[in-house]
Amino acid sequence: MKLVFMRLLISTCMFAGAASGTASVLGAQERTITVSVAARALTRGDTLQASDIATMDTTIVWRWTSLAPDTTRALPGWVTRRNIALGELLRAPAVMPPPVITSGTRVTAIWQDGPLRVVVTGIATNTAAIGAPVGVRIDPTRRLDGIAAGPNTVRLK
Repeated sequence: MKLVFMRLLISTCMFAGAASGTASVLGAQERTITVSVAARALTRGDTLQASDIATMDTTIVWRWTSLAPDTTRALPGWVTRRNIALGELLRAPAVMPPPVITSGTRVTAIWQDGPLRVVVTGIATNTAAIGAPVGVRIDPTRRLDGIAAGPNTVRLK
């Protein structure tokens, strides 16, 4: 767990090498977050169960001028995209929500503006979870871009 903790600190924070572990960087903030870690070794394609996820509270430091650290916690039902070791952080891109659209499947693409609604069918060009971008090929020369809204449903931009 100490190795995982150190990886988290190194990958998400900027430190001034203070021996006490406190940040002496101007404008740095300290925050306690809860992160998800693997409770066992996982292989690519595994669906996470509640027993596969352990949580760990940790204190991190980051500069206020940088992006806040990703604190999205993995949930049961998410899918692993690569092998994950015991105690490793469960965060993107290693884990992701389950896909609702699979590449090559028929999807319904919807565009709506007020009372006007256009619905077309096409083939998904990539696999996507809810909220992720997905392309829809409606014929050999035309492709539309949208956002996955549900199982085999795309909301066009």
